[in-house]
Amino acid sequence: MPLDLPEHDHCRYCGDAIPFEQAYCSEECYYADQRRIGREKRRDNAVFTVATAGTAILLLIGYFL
Repeated sequence: MPLDLPEHDHCRYCGDAIPFEQAYCSEECYYADQRRIGREKRRDNAVFTVATAGTAILLLIGYFL
């Protein structure tokens, strides 16, 4: 016997059920998700910077040796 649930979506941060027109269940979830997104962007930028610098160093070492 299938369970008929009302139309809903889930909070992007905590996963609680919310109405379709919302992305987050509360302001706390919104701000926590924004902090998480910021940390991920900073981490991705750091990885890109280190990889680019490492590649440049290896190319320079190969050029001079």
